[in-house]
Amino acid sequence: MGIDREKIELKETAGKSTKDSGRHLLSASLMLVVLSMIWGLTFPLTKAALDQTNPIHFLTIRFFIASAVLTPWYFFFQRKRILPNQQSRYKGKLRSVWTRGGIIGSLLFLGFLLQVIGMNYTTASRSGFFTGLLVVMVPPLAAVFRTSRVSWINWIGLLPAVAGVYLLAHPESGGFNKGDFLTLLCAFTFAAQMIVLEVLGRDEPDSWALTLAQIYTIFIGAFIWTVVQGNPIVLASEGWIGAIYTGIFGSIFAVWLQTRFQPVVPASHAALIFTLEPVFAALFAVWLLGDSWTMMSIMGALLILSSMIASSLGIAKAGKKK
Repeated sequence: MGIDREKIELKETAGKSTKDSGRHLLSASLMLVVLSMIWGLTFPLTKAALDQTNPIHFLTIRFFIASAVLTPWYFFFQRKRILPNQQSRYKGKLRSVWTRGGIIGSLLFLGFLLQVIGMNYTTASRSGFFTGLLVVMVPPLAAVFRTSRVSWINWIGLLPAVAGVYLLAHPESGGFNKGDFLTLLCAFTFAAQMIVLEVLGRDEPDSWALTLAQIYTIFIGAFIWTVVQGNPIVLASEGWIGAIYTGIFGSIFAVWLQTRFQPVVPASHAALIFTLEPVFAALFAVWLLGDSWTMMSIMGALLILSSMIASSLGIAKAGKKK
């Protein structure tokens, strides 16, 4: 009787643990949807700002604002909430959260740099399409580096995702240019950043410190580049709206949301969630710029949503095999 009771208790504990894990995964996925919405709004605001200033100058202003807002809040309020017994699992050179944040932030800086420079040579829609190609790059990288299990359903889910981003962005006009190439490199860099974040950000008790380290890295890189260029920073009032939004929401909250919740979600599934970014970008374009939805855009959005469902099924299938 004692053995049977122990078996029952073990089953109940395992069942509860599975439910908690499922709820945690669901909540993390929803937070990544919110992140995609925040990113979607940055597209029209960034495009407007880039019409008034140098791309590197915009990055410098954006991440200076992010650093200036987050630094006092973290050191005077948030840092005190980290308990002494909440130790990082990392040892040696990677023990410091600032070192790991610098590594992740370096990839982010390179990705942002390639993206904003590429936008000077290509259209916003083509930039959105080529950036969205990171959904193709993440699963192979995850499989190569074995950071997370990739189900065959995830691979199938990539097909409607890529087709959906293509239809939504309308990239078929014009040939492959310098901006497209730079944005393609940007997509690969962001895909690599997602993989590195999944590895170095997992189980980190101080996600805000990891966020701040990434923001510092991007700001320092952009500032050094600006000093080397030697040109004065000029930005009109309309551009400051984009800089403030992207600095606070597109940088602080976005980087923290990704740092806090993406490591919980397999990178292959997170990549598919991030394909919602062009969907939100199109919705904000309708609201702010008066753009209209075409039947092709609607089809693209539906394909993206179907890929998310396929990816969710892939996660469930992979979880059952563990």
